[in-house]
Amino acid sequence: MNILPEKFPSSIAGQRGFTLIEALIAFVILSVGLLGIVSLQAMAKTSQHLAIQHTRAVTIADAIVERIRVNPAGMTTYNIGLNPVGGGSRGSEPSPNCRSGACDPNELAGHDLWAWEQALDGAGAKINGVNTTGLIQPHGCIQFTSVDPIKRPNTGQLRVTIQWRGLHESYDAVQSTDSNIVICGGAPAGNDKYRRQVVTNTYVVDEKDFNL
Repeated sequence: MNILPEKFPSSIAGQRGFTLIEALIAFVILSVGLLGIVSLQAMAKTSQHLAIQHTRAVTIADAIVERIRVNPAGMTTYNIGLNPVGGGSRGSEPSPNCRSGACDPNELAGHDLWAWEQALDGAGAKINGVNTTGLIQPHGCIQFTSVDPIKRPNTGQLRVTIQWRGLHESYDAVQSTDSNIVICGGAPAGNDKYRRQVVTNTYVVDEKDFNL
């Protein structure tokens, strides 16, 4: 039986497969793709957290505005200026707690400020003493300017500022010389690159001011 040697190359050439180099190249390409997906998921998680924090800050700011609208007679107590609440600065729940007993306007305002700080700190949802829902290093400030301190003491411009710490540095174009920027705790404007703020400006009317 004669086997022609020249036919062996043609049979070997018909075989197909991957070399080690091809396999390594495919592995590297797959690894780069997986790293990109992981990085994208991390960025999405961070963006989601920042959005949740901002939404929570807006909700908490609106909450204290509504409390003030209900109780404008306690404006003197609400008007804490740039002396921020946050981090337990209001101490324990004041007495009376205004939920089970009657309170005058200033007592109610004091209790509202305490409850507001609890919301900022996320005190209602802590696990082993760790804040799980509140803002990061929060500060809350309330500024009130009456239109007429004598005739309309509880009617005027209200500004609520909530300030907290973000996860990453951010340049908000704020400079220390900008007199329109409110610093509600923390470093001066332009020096705190992690600062995040929500500022609510509104107008409060006390109907009793118009019955004087």
